Amino acid sequence: MQTKSKLLALTFTYILIFIAGVGITSSYGQTYQKEALTWGIKAGVNASDLYGNDADGSEFRQGFSAGLLFNYRFNRYWAVQPEVLYSMKGADQVPGMVGETGSVDYEFGYLEIPVLAKFYIPTGTAFTPNLNAGPQAGFKIYGESNDSDIDDGLKDFEFGIVFGAGLDFNLGSAPTNLIRTVGLDLRYTLGLTDVFDSPEEPDARNGAFTAAVFLGF
Repeated sequence: MQTKSKLLALTFTYILIFIAGVGITSSYGQTYQKEALTWGIKAGVNASDLYGNDADGSEFRQGFSAGLLFNYRFNRYWAVQPEVLYSMKGADQVPGMVGETGSVDYEFGYLEIPVLAKFYIPTGTAFTPNLNAGPQAGFKIYGESNDSDIDDGLKDFEFGIVFGAGLDFNLGSAPTNLIRTVGLDLRYTLGLTDVFDSPEEPDARNGAFTAAVFLGF
């Protein structure tokens, strides 16, 4: 419960910082992204855990997420947004999943490629909320159990579904504007494939909340 409370506090802190920053510059915003194709960078925090029949003792673990995004805007309402992200996941687990005893700190690193459909809700202002969802492919980079290497005990590929919401603030598309958009992204990634590839074959999949900020160019 304490970890979940920290997650909520961190999420609301992100929201307050974003709203405060946007409020200072809101008079300079435009209401619509004019370029069809834009790109950006993003970074944020994950709060991940494991779920499944063998993951009853799982607790949230904090991690880091960062990468690139590409946004193709079809019209005022719809866009497709592929991303390439480095994402830290894992969980604090009691007992361990692959023969460990006592409390175990699992840390996994993935290269993730979500492809999101985004639905924008025009407001007539520089603020544009959106809803998003789509599939995600994840490729294992490393895995650790209490700082010990368990790469061979993890599956190399993970498939999941992403769904969430965001808020964009358009700074304008003038040639002098290096940064066109700033935004906040809140999402949940539901893993649909088992994490472990070991003789024990534990039933456990990744789940992760992510709060991130991004800059669009």
